[in-house]
Amino acid sequence: MEDKRKVLIVDDEYDFCKSLKAYLDKAGFDASFTTNGEQALDMIKDNPPDAVTLDMRMPWLDGYHALKLIKEINPNVKIIIITAIAVEKMDEKLLAAGADAVFSKPVDLEDLVKRIHFHLKD
Repeated sequence: MEDKRKVLIVDDEYDFCKSLKAYLDKAGFDASFTTNGEQALDMIKDNPPDAVTLDMRMPWLDGYHALKLIKEINPNVKIIIITAIAVEKMDEKLLAAGADAVFSKPVDLEDLVKRIHFHLKD
């Protein structure tokens, strides 16, 4: 049996994390989540995921700085930004910092799953 690809969800909205985890698990991923950017860094060090979905607006450690730190820990992890912030002006900055894709909230979950599969194909 093939191992499931691991996806870590990082978003300070607990209900969003829970529902996205359920959706990703149903889509065949091994999803986990945290509502805290700092805890995400520890989780990535301890049990590296294949992909991370990352919110931009979080207390203590915002998504942009978390993105840069995650890439320092694991430059190969795929990072998908999911944010409620208007992303048109931020896309270029986020992609330059190492993000693989940027989605606006509310996110189309089917498109998100397709994009994760696209970035994780071998």
